[in-house]
Amino acid sequence: FLNLERQGVKVVFVKNRRGCIELEDIRAAITPKTRLLSISFVEFLNGFRNDLTAIGALCREQDVLFSVDAIQGLGAIPLDVQAMDIDFLSCGGHKWLMGPAGAAFMYMKPALLEALQPVFAGWLSVKNPWDFFDYRLDWEEDASRFEYGTQNFLGIAGLGASLDVLLRVGVPTIEQHLLILGQQLVDGLTDMGFSFLGAPDPKHWSGIYTFRHEKAEEVFQYLREQNILPSLRDGAIRFAPHFYNNREDIHEAIDACDRALRKLS
Repeated sequence: FLNLERQGVKVVFVKNRRGCIELEDIRAAITPKTRLLSISFVEFLNGFRNDLTAIGALCREQDVLFSVDAIQGLGAIPLDVQAMDIDFLSCGGHKWLMGPAGAAFMYMKPALLEALQPVFAGWLSVKNPWDFFDYRLDWEEDASRFEYGTQNFLGIAGLGASLDVLLRVGVPTIEQHLLILGQQLVDGLTDMGFSFLGAPDPKHWSGIYTFRHEKAEEVFQYLREQNILPSLRDGAIRFAPHFYNNREDIHEAIDACDRALRKLS
C-alpha cells in the first residue's frame, strides 16, 4: 500500500497498545476519506489475534473495504470470510498451511469483481486464452481474471495435499490444541522471568507466543544448538508450535530455556 502513495494514496497506521490493536483506535482512524482498511489476521510479532468479525462490522458501518492478510493465522485458527464480511483476503501457503513456498491464494468478494480492473493482464486473465489471435481484453467472469501467468502447479499440488491433512485434523481442533500448548508456554516461561508479549485475554491468542528476556538472544542461540527452532523477532523469542507438537515438546523447550539461563548465570 505504501507503493501507492506516489499516486496520491495516504496510508495511516493505527498504533497498537502494548501489542494489542483496539477496535476503538481503528474507529478513530477512519475518516470520510478512508477507502480501505487492511489488517493482519494475527500480528506476526506477538501473535495478537485481531477480532475480524468486529472489524468487518465496523467496515460495513463506515462503508470501507476490508482487506485481510491471513498468513500468520490461517491453518491454525478458524476463519470465515462471509461471517467476517471480508472483501479481500490474501495468504501464502508456506506457514500454518504447511505448503511449499511459492503457492498462495487470494479471495475476493464476488460482488466486487465488476468494480475492479486488473492492474496486470496476462494470457490467463481473459476468456478463451488459447485463442492466441484474439487481442481483446475480454476478462474472465471470476477472480481468475487476476491470474496473469502460468500457475505453480507443483506448489498447488503440494498445498492441496497439506490442506487435506489440516482438514482431516480439523482447524477448530488445531486451534484448541495450540491454545493448550500456548498456556503451557506462558505458565512455564513467565515463572522463570520471561515477559509474555501477547494479549492478557486468551481470546486474542493464536499459535504464536513471544517472550522477552534480558538474555533472549543468548537463550535463542542455546535453543538452536539443542535443535529447538523458535524465531528471534525484535530481540524476543517467538514460539509457534503446530498440531504435530505435543506437551512433551513444550516441556522440553521450557526446560531448555531454564538450562540456558542457568548456564548463563
